[in-house]
Amino acid sequence: MTERGRLPRVKRVTIEDVAREAGVGRQTVSRALRDLPEIAPDTRERVLAAATRLGYRPSALAKGMRTQRSDVIALIVSDIANPFYPAVARGVYDAAEAAGCSVVLYNTDADPGREHDAIEDALARSARGVVGFFYGTPDDVLADYARSVPLVVADRELPTEVAASVSNDFASGTAAAVELLARRPHACLGMLDSSVGVAVDERRLTFVTACAALGFGDVSARIIQGPPTIPGGTEATRRLLSAWPEVNGIFAFNDLMGIGAVQAVLARGGAVPRDCAVVGFDDLEMSAYLNPPLSTVRIDKYDHGQALVRALLADTADRISLPVSLITRATA
Repeated sequence: MTERGRLPRVKRVTIEDVAREAGVGRQTVSRALRDLPEIAPDTRERVLAAATRLGYRPSALAKGMRTQRSDVIALIVSDIANPFYPAVARGVYDAAEAAGCSVVLYNTDADPGREHDAIEDALARSARGVVGFFYGTPDDVLADYARSVPLVVADRELPTEVAASVSNDFASGTAAAVELLARRPHACLGMLDSSVGVAVDERRLTFVTACAALGFGDVSARIIQGPPTIPGGTEATRRLLSAWPEVNGIFAFNDLMGIGAVQAVLARGGAVPRDCAVVGFDDLEMSAYLNPPLSTVRIDKYDHGQALVRALLADTADRISLPVSLITRATA
């Protein structure tokens, strides 16, 4: 039987506690902890010794109130359950740690209200800056926030005088995927497009343009939208193949939708890639271990996260485009 009890109450050690322990005033403690030159060396040592004995840890919020900026970087993502984002977050965390910063993570589900709340909370923390993926917030609203806090947006662009952006080269990656699928005999191509996000247009438009350039005509009718998830990809593929059973090559918005596409083809009694080839986007780690392994366009997600922090700390409004590469596996 488990005994129930209460966790002990922990009293946070304050700067006043350190002052009493060291026998000095509060301002003397503050100056000593900031290593300001007007504090005598022996006084500084006495204050630091008292802080160590008491286990004092400076408040990041209090520091932000003094300096107008804390060492906190806010990272905003739309769906932490999507394996794409933890890989990006690791890059953000490592780059932030190397710069002496900490990271606060916000999950928004691409909801404008939650994106708003996340930025407001970052402002309340006097965050050093905000980086991340904004799928529900209009450009003008983000531009307003960028006047209050350094902002770097991922996979979309704001005017260069407003905020920096870090995007992947979706156009070249999409074109490479289309060219791979077009090699199939009697190729008839379709696309699974995300119903969420502001960066989806580039992939969709490039898909249409690349197909037209290869002689497939207007393929717009063979683009089916759905949530960028495995079930979303499965359902979108069912709809696509029900309306266009001759489709034998599918380009998916991301790997999750691509995995769903493979499942849908197999559920119909087909074989991949014999009856229908599939190419995803992102190169999630799991994609290499599927049966069959998924062909995809690789994004260096870790570098994407690092680039977001580099752009923030550089304090510029550059537009950064990261390279992608086609990874050919068994599904195409």
